[in-house]
Amino acid sequence: MRKRKNSARIVQRLIDRTPAWLFLTVAALVMVFFTLMTMSEMGWLPFEMPGWSDLLGMSEPYEPVAQLEEEQAAAVHMIDVGQGDSILIQTREKTVLIDAGERDQGQTVCDYLKSAGVEKLDLVIATHPHSDHIGGMADVLSQFAADEILMPEMTEDMVPTTSVFNRLLDEVEKQNVPVTAAQPGLVYDLGSGAELTVLAPLQDYDDLNDYSVVCRLDCGKTSFLFTGDAEKQVEQDLISAGANLHADVLKAGHHGSNTSSCDAFLDTVSAKIAAVSCGQNNDYGHPHKEVLTRLSERGTTVYRTDLQGSVVFATDGTEIAVHTERGAAE
Repeated sequence: MRKRKNSARIVQRLIDRTPAWLFLTVAALVMVFFTLMTMSEMGWLPFEMPGWSDLLGMSEPYEPVAQLEEEQAAAVHMIDVGQGDSILIQTREKTVLIDAGERDQGQTVCDYLKSAGVEKLDLVIATHPHSDHIGGMADVLSQFAADEILMPEMTEDMVPTTSVFNRLLDEVEKQNVPVTAAQPGLVYDLGSGAELTVLAPLQDYDDLNDYSVVCRLDCGKTSFLFTGDAEKQVEQDLISAGANLHADVLKAGHHGSNTSSCDAFLDTVSAKIAAVSCGQNNDYGHPHKEVLTRLSERGTTVYRTDLQGSVVFATDGTEIAVHTERGAAE
């Protein structure tokens, strides 16, 4: 007890002898550092700072919820990357990655891919250049060879100049990955009877979210629709264009935001399952109650990464089996 009191007295003396200006200076520097780190993660700085996982060395090997089994033709992994998107599509022959979460989730995605047995990526899709979708993609490309990257072609005034987007472009150039502009009707044969078809973007927009690459995966009698952050305008455009939108599983647009998943779109898709990728207790309130209500009214089962962690949808071409990291669907 006496040693503890002596230690406390020593600490108190040090505090008493430290000038107030030094405390204030240290506090100010800490605040500036944390502000810069946050701005860097959001892609708001013209330069890049290391991610939190790089500084803290907190990355741990990620165990996937389930491996592709012998009788299954394809598996769709919705990787838990917090408030962001990252989706892995696996067949016996091909591997596709759609988005890679924020900058600090890059190693999380890499660890997940490694533990899922991924050695190379046949196709990488950067749905749109927002940090919660492409932030970790440079890390992925630095660790996995990629045959092709698919990105939306934007008008010159819509091309972002953020550090996170420039970092991705620099890594694409460094790794010499061929870039393809997303065009409706573009089809990728993934083997095992699976095809990935690009549906959007259909035109130029005033919002980067609406430039999202929308695509559908067909495997036998089962189908999946991936929407990025596409909002209601794109949903209406897809309906008007007569796109094949019916799917068993819908990756809800914009993390379950009410800016997406309008009634007409949900009626057209008529999904049995909706998958929402969002962070626990996120500041945006995703998924929004209005969207959850609309899905509930249609009898759609909802899986959420904030509640169930990573979710794997495996199909044999007829049935879809769902495996969650934790908990059951809503």
